[in-house]
Amino acid sequence: MVLDELNKYAPREGSSPIKEVLLDIAERGRSLGVVLIGAQQTASEVERRIVAHSAIRVVGRLDPAEASRPEYGFLPPAQRQRALLAKPGTMFVGQPEIPVPLCVEFPFPAWATRPAEAGPPPNGSLRSIVQSTDPFAVVGAAVGGISDDDIPF
Repeated sequence: MVLDELNKYAPREGSSPIKEVLLDIAERGRSLGVVLIGAQQTASEVERRIVAHSAIRVVGRLDPAEASRPEYGFLPPAQRQRALLAKPGTMFVGQPEIPVPLCVEFPFPAWATRPAEAGPPPNGSLRSIVQSTDPFAVVGAAVGGISDDDIPF
């Protein structure tokens, strides 16, 4: 089950029939073969028991007030600070198999599946001048006529 704006369907305060069903899915859904994937901008506004039963957590850029909430306690202090400054496409993924959340960067733009579709990255998204060149570019690609779809070896 996938829900956007989970905080609207399972708010921290109050109760509703939908909230009770979502609590049941979060607490025992995996044993029934049902998985809950929830997305929201403020995990602090979602029912505590649903957040507590989340095995995988993905966090993008955070507001300073939101980052100080206990729901983000899985992030070490350095990553919480980094999440305050994260650029679009940067996510921190916490999951049980790895003891430290991973920083994942999605390509810009997110819909591009080949380098030719993306075009040059905007200057604001580059961390350094080195990032403007592709370290994996095939030597002589422009001369040899190798396309993005060709295997370079």
